[in-house]
Amino acid sequence: MRFTTGGTARAVGVGVLVLSLALTGCDGKKDKKRGKHKASSSHSRTAGGTAGMGSLSAARRAEAILPPLDTMPAALRHVGTELHSRAKAPSVCKDPGGKCKGAVANGRVGYRSGDKAEGAGYDVIVYKNARAAERAFTAWQSYAQNNKHEVTVLQGPPHGDASLMYGYESPSRTNTLTMVIRQDQYIGTLDVRDASGALAARTDMKALSEVYAKRLVQATQDETPSATAAHVKV
Repeated sequence: MRFTTGGTARAVGVGVLVLSLALTGCDGKKDKKRGKHKASSSHSRTAGGTAGMGSLSAARRAEAILPPLDTMPAALRHVGTELHSRAKAPSVCKDPGGKCKGAVANGRVGYRSGDKAEGAGYDVIVYKNARAAERAFTAWQSYAQNNKHEVTVLQGPPHGDASLMYGYESPSRTNTLTMVIRQDQYIGTLDVRDASGALAARTDMKALSEVYAKRLVQATQDETPSATAAHVKV
């Protein structure tokens, strides 16, 4: 019996040792590696509080740049076009035709007043790099300057790396203005309409384009766009 008991004790001891090694992964290497992975994951979640814009896809970055409803002036709290984005160039590439070259994502959203007398339409295009965005902006400038029967280039507030503002010759769009803003690899366009007249549209454009330009700058600085026009009166 003593031999049997001793054999059992030895077997139990070996079993405990094998189990211990299995849990530690031989000399604790597995646990160390696992612990290192956990620490790394925890750090990535907590460093800086939240992930920056650089970690998002191009389509998600486009959506983040576009202003959500709660950042709009009180007078423009009716959704005209639902906020959305997609990982491709704009579906309509005319006016100007070169705006789609090098584009990797596009997003848009539109808001209006309750009586539909005022409206603001936002569009953003993400390009593969800043050079592609610069070429597209040049195409916009050429379109605006060489199509005087359709649009008229106007003096507007400067924004981003470059900006352009123009109005329309068509009687149905006399109270509508368009601002094009290039910021690094992004081009944001803003259409503002105000039935009160061209002067009112200019005033609205000045305020709304300033906030939009800030959101574009924040995106290029790897910050989540937070600039708001909720305090603006239009």
